[in-house]
Parts: sequence; C-alpha cells; structure tokens
Amino acid sequence: MKKMIFTLAFAALSLGASAQQYVVKGRAAGQSTVYYRNLQSNQVDSVKVGKDGTFTLQGDAHNQPFLQLANSRDFNESIVAVLDGTVSVDLPTATVSGTTENALLNSSQSVLAKQVPGVMSLVSQLKDLLADGKAGTPEFNALQAQYEKTVGEMGALVKKSIAEHPQSTANAPLFYIYGSLLDEDEIQKLIASNAACFSTPLLKPIVDQFAHRAEAMKLRQPGSQFKDIALQTPQGATKRLSDYCGKGNYVLVDFWASWCGPCRAEMPNVKKAYEKYHRKGFEIVGVSLDNDKAAWTGAIQRMNLPWIHLSDLKGWQSEAAALYGISSIPATMLVDPQGKIVEFGLRGEQLEVKLAELYANAPDVQTAAPDAVTGATKVEHPAGKARPGKRVRK
Repeated sequence: MKKMIFTLAFAALSLGASAQQYVVKGRAAGQSTVYYRNLQSNQVDSVKVGKDGTFTLQGDAHNQPFLQLANSRDFNESIVAVLDGTVSVDLPTATVSGTTENALLNSSQSVLAKQVPGVMSLVSQLKDLLADGKAGTPEFNALQAQYEKTVGEMGALVKKSIAEHPQSTANAPLFYIYGSLLDEDEIQKLIASNAACFSTPLLKPIVDQFAHRAEAMKLRQPGSQFKDIALQTPQGATKRLSDYCGKGNYVLVDFWASWCGPCRAEMPNVKKAYEKYHRKGFEIVGVSLDNDKAAWTGAIQRMNLPWIHLSDLKGWQSEAAALYGISSIPATMLVDPQGKIVEFGLRGEQLEVKLAELYANAPDVQTAAPDAVTGATKVEHPAGKARPGKRVRK
C-alpha cells in the first residue's frame, strides 16, 4: 500500500533578505484561542480570540515568512500563510487570502486541508484492522482502495500546482506538507523540472536527500552486483548479506519494520512465497528498520517468520536503508544465485509471477538443520542437480 501513513510537517522558507511587516487578520468562530508557530524556529505561541470571533497578529516577516495556524496545539488540522503583507485567514474554512502568493497557496491548500481529517480517519481504521489481524479482508481492501484514491487525488493537486505555477515559491510549503503523498519517481520528476520552489531553503534538504538517494538507487538496478553490508541477528551475532546472497540460491532481501502497517499487510504474501519455494532453494533475508529490539523480535515471533533476520536497530538511519536508497517500506530486492540483482520492488502477485518463472523447472532441495545463529532453515542442493539459474558442469 502506497504510503500507509504520512506525516504532516511544516518548515520555513526565506522569501527575501529585506525586512517586511505583516498583519494577519483572522477569524476563528467558536474558538477561544488560536495557536501559531514561527516555522523557522518551530516556536509555538497563541493569541486569544475576541468575542466577535476574530484575532490579529503582526510582526516582522523577515524571520518568519511562513506561519502555521491551528485551533489546537497539536497542529493536526492547520493552514499556512505567506507573510508578505496583510493576510486574511479563516480557520473554519481553511482559507487564506490577501496577497498573490497566498491566493495561489490557498487554491490548493484549502482543498487539501479539508481532506486531511478523512484521510487520518481512514488511516486509523486501517491500523485497527491490521491490529486485529484483518489485513486482506474485504473491509480492509475497500478502505485501502478508498485511501489510495484519496491520497492519489491529493498528490495530483500538488503536482498540478507546481506544473501550472513553476515560478511561485508558494509551492514550497505545499510540497513540504503534502509531497510525501507522491511516489518517489514522481518527486524525482518534479525536482528535475527546476521549479522555483525546489531552489528555496525550505526544500533544499529534501532536494539534497533525493540527490543522494538517486545515487544510491543506481546500486540496485537490475544486473548490478549486490553491495555487501554487516548487520546483526536477533541473537546479536554479526552477519553480512554476502553470507546469504551470491551463494547459489535466489534470495529476497525484504526491508520491513514491526511498526510498518503495510509491511504487516504484505507479510502473508511473503510467507506464501517462502513456503512454496523454500524447498527449491529460495531464501529470504529480512532487514528490519526497527530501532527497538523487543518490538523487532516480538513481531518475528508473533507473525512466525521462519527466515533469516538482520538489523542494525537504527530505524530510518539504518546503514542498509542508506546504502540502497530505501525511502519507504515494504521494499524488496531479489538477488540471483550469482549475487546480481534481478529486480527491485517485487511484492504480492508480481513476486509470485517472478518466482514461478525462475523456479519453473527447479527440483526440490534437501533441508538442513536450523541455523544456530539466525534460527532460519537452510537448504542444500542434492549432488548433481542444478541450482536455479546455474548450469551444470559437464
């Protein structure tokens, strides 16, 4: 599932070096307090709402050119204003107006902000179903399809705004907030378009991150030799990918985490593939992006995952994730018997189709005792029989 959970995050954008005064005239009917924060420093402050339901803020825009406003301190449902003059804000309708940049921002933000509560509700329902072990049920699939449709429409609106207004820096906070709804290749294409928003201080860290990721992704292209890395087993032993990859079997390197809902939803498909093809030599190496060992090992036990498991328990700072440019999970990398990458990103039916193709004429293999370190069951090829993808010497 595409981006099961997205984080609403906000930061600042410097629009110019000269000091500029701003005035925000707002309406927050039914609220006693409005919370706002200087996105440059993320410092939260508040202002009292008058009896007539209005409030006013003013100051120097040089140090806080973007301001986030909300009716609660958690800022889950909020709007952002470009502080470039006199700005009007209406929290109940999530609208901002008063300047050209705010009008542009508002044309997309007002639509997207109204969809956030519905998306968060879908996420909550999907989480509950996952926790109850109902992944893959008709109810789960219907909610998932609804989620995919909604976030797809939201992402399309972000792309449309950038494409139609490439010179506007107001697209920077829009992308920063909602850009995580887009697929990685869509983001790469937007960055390559050289739209003005991607030259701003706000998006520079993201642009740099994707530049690094683009280089890392070259390492996982089909036909490339896998890159080795050392990680730890649940028992604390150090193992390398080379202990399993390039040893004569097809190996699926599965990047996942115990906290990842989509990973748990996909795991029945992974288990099905393992149960069907392990006897033919197929191996799986699970690389976890957990940072809590108990959560990691607990998930392995609860879901009964009998294959090899490795992690450095560094979460998204995992060296394996950085090496292969992993930005979302689940993610998989299928490696052939000689250690070359077959394909990246195979899941569900696509994985089954590929394995059926690779193992069409492969014999069953002998099963060895479970590995004392990883707990996984290894396989041994009978003498004289060919390994998949490997010729028999004559």
